[in-house]
Amino acid sequence: MTVFSVVGVLASSLGALLQTLVPLLDLLAAAILIVMGAVMLLEVQLPYLSFNVSPSRRRGLPGFYLFGIVYGMAGVGCSAPIFLSVLLHAMTKGPVNGLLTFAVYAVGMGVPLIITNVLLAETQDYVIARIMKITPRLHRLSGIVLILVGAYLVYFYYTTY
Repeated sequence: MTVFSVVGVLASSLGALLQTLVPLLDLLAAAILIVMGAVMLLEVQLPYLSFNVSPSRRRGLPGFYLFGIVYGMAGVGCSAPIFLSVLLHAMTKGPVNGLLTFAVYAVGMGVPLIITNVLLAETQDYVIARIMKITPRLHRLSGIVLILVGAYLVYFYYTTY
């Protein structure tokens, strides 16, 4: 929540400085969503960066908090198409809406991770086998959702501006 809230406020503040480009940022976000949805749907393998990071030695709540901040920053790469679209969308809104946008994004990213971890802790082998079986379908479904959201943003752009 901390990482994404700070990013939301910064992005929306930057967007306030770039008011003339706001309509184009919405269109750019739509284009990124559509392209990344197509990449997911067509199962195109994109190059990625990998970093070796050692775990924190801190214990207790400060250690968990630090882990969450690092995990939030590292997780951006896993959801780059959605993150970039949310970032560009937040730039078109004010700081309060940008903060709210990224708070909702953080909850949307965090809740599935928490549910997955709890399920895996309880039923590791069975859940992993089931998830591996449906992952290709979920990947394609995610691509379709990205394309639909991107198409809606294009529609919204042309009906609003």
